[in-house]
Amino acid sequence: MLKKHFLPILLAVSFLLSSCVDPVEPEFEFREGLVFIEGFASTATGASYVIINKSATLFGVNTTVFETGASVSFKNTDTGESIAMTENGEAYVPPADFVVRVGERWELAITLMDGTQYKSSPEIVLDQVPISEAKATFSPELRFNESLDRFEPGHRISVSLDDPQGQENFYYWSFRSFENLTVCQTCGESVFRDGECITSSAPTPDYFNYICETDCWQIRFPENINIFSDEFSNGKITANLEVATLPLYTKEDVVVELQQFSLTPAAYDYYKVLKDIVDNSGGFNAPPPAALVGNLTNVNDADDFVFGRFTAVATSTVSLFIDRTNIPADAIEIAAPLELEPTLASPHPPPATNFAPCTETRFRTAIRPEGWID
Repeated sequence: MLKKHFLPILLAVSFLLSSCVDPVEPEFEFREGLVFIEGFASTATGASYVIINKSATLFGVNTTVFETGASVSFKNTDTGESIAMTENGEAYVPPADFVVRVGERWELAITLMDGTQYKSSPEIVLDQVPISEAKATFSPELRFNESLDRFEPGHRISVSLDDPQGQENFYYWSFRSFENLTVCQTCGESVFRDGECITSSAPTPDYFNYICETDCWQIRFPENINIFSDEFSNGKITANLEVATLPLYTKEDVVVELQQFSLTPAAYDYYKVLKDIVDNSGGFNAPPPAALVGNLTNVNDADDFVFGRFTAVATSTVSLFIDRTNIPADAIEIAAPLELEPTLASPHPPPATNFAPCTETRFRTAIRPEGWID
């Protein structure tokens, strides 16, 4: 969900852990092998996942990479039930029908390929708060792109909800957006055969595109963190609260599956700090809000600090269909020209094709999203 933000978090964390709130001039030192874990177990199907990343230097660039080959599971601490997860598109996911239930307690267990073990403290699933209404409003100036020195268009997603009386409530909003995908595979200087790109003895262009064999949807996730506390609105109706933004990457119609999570106070405090870091991009010299302390530990090394958090949440979900046919703005992404492999008298290894399957991953699906309108 937030992979693009892991690096600044890792760079700044030693500063956050050791500093007070007085302004200072921090010095940062990048370290390889730092682990960041993000995990959610949800009452909604398809909304549970775990992402494990490590800091690394690739071709001289400091970055984060997905940790493959880990053993990952959710455990119900009340019943002892363990749910094994499988690797899928730079995430670990449980079986498709997996959900948690209100009142249950769950924890996360991870064993990396090198044998390092991580475990979370138990998380209780709180009652969900329904979304009364959700809507999408187009904005020609959704966000400002500093590198291009211009505003970019998109939609603002807002909700209304009836906050329960007599209790503290903390909310986190996420989403999955679904757009029609035309090209399911692109092979650079190669051709698509038997599920993979292979080199050919015949000359090839820079790339060949391969059209999706079936209906296929690209899945996107939020680029920022949206949370809310009812401290000043306890028991009241909250109307038209902006909870997400959806840049106009393409002019394809889109379904937004909006998810409203009910957080514990500890989870809210964690994501509030993370939001402060992400929103303060480019400003490490600003006073740090607090230490980014999650609920994960190294089972065999108490001194090994683990970045990230596991959260078990009750989830309210609504789907919005957005017709982009008549939007008076250009898409942000500029698609490269479609380049198809010749199928008649092809000089490349047989069988020549123009098609590729819609492989199920965290970022792509052939399953028609709820709320889709043809």
